Amino acid sequence: MFRTLRWSTWLGWQIESNWADPWLFTLYLIVKPVTGSLVLVFMFFAARAVAQTPPEYLPYVYVSNACFGLIGTVMFGMSYVVISDRESYGMLKYIFISPARLQTYLLGRGLARALEGVVGGGLTVVAGLFLFSEVRASVTAGIDWLWLAAFLLIGGAMLYAAGMMLASVVFNTHRNGMFLSEGIAGVVYLVSGVIFPLTELPRWLQWVAMSLPTTYWLEGMRRALMGEVPEKLRGPLSGYTNAELALILAGTTAVLVVAAQLTWRYCERRAWRLGKLEENAGV
Repeated sequence: MFRTLRWSTWLGWQIESNWADPWLFTLYLIVKPVTGSLVLVFMFFAARAVAQTPPEYLPYVYVSNACFGLIGTVMFGMSYVVISDRESYGMLKYIFISPARLQTYLLGRGLARALEGVVGGGLTVVAGLFLFSEVRASVTAGIDWLWLAAFLLIGGAMLYAAGMMLASVVFNTHRNGMFLSEGIAGVVYLVSGVIFPLTELPRWLQWVAMSLPTTYWLEGMRRALMGEVPEKLRGPLSGYTNAELALILAGTTAVLVVAAQLTWRYCERRAWRLGKLEENAGV
């Protein structure tokens, strides 16, 4: 098991870096997330030029977007592992019938994506400290390392379970299953409070948002990095303490883990019984 985990993590890192020079890939890890966050920063400046946008909004959206990068790399990246191994490399069936457990293999690939997300998100926050005084004032005054470690630990389990569930569903899709991941990524990005407080959503969408564990995780990460959310940006979760947020996140994660295992067992058996792995491997 540990050998599978170690080598699949190494393989995932090599594939993600495309076997590039480490320094060149490090530059990519810096440029990609930072430029993505700068799009939102310039949108903030454009909105501030025509409306009374509170300055607290800039660190809110900047930190949220940096944290969401981890959701994208792990949760949706794991489903893309199935797509790439099945449709680009044609190796999914052979991994399935090998002595290695497929879940362990996907966990290793997910760890490689998690490392990419943590490095990219961390570098994005550090870049924000140097570039924007609003981000520097919020982050340097509010980091709680203990809660940051707690939310990263619970969030890692949540992202793995969600990634496993999405990957198991992709087992039974035809080619172009990536559109499922991209569509769900857009929905999660919209309703998890990444770019605006939940109070800006319609009431029914707020209920949807509060049913997603990613919403609680992002709220916890913002608090761990910036302290309490400013009054102008407070939402339905503002009344919860950090301990309550962590407890809710842990509870929803436990439910998600059970649901992911049940979904995995059903989808894995169905894909093997119907010959989906052989069909998708192109043989």
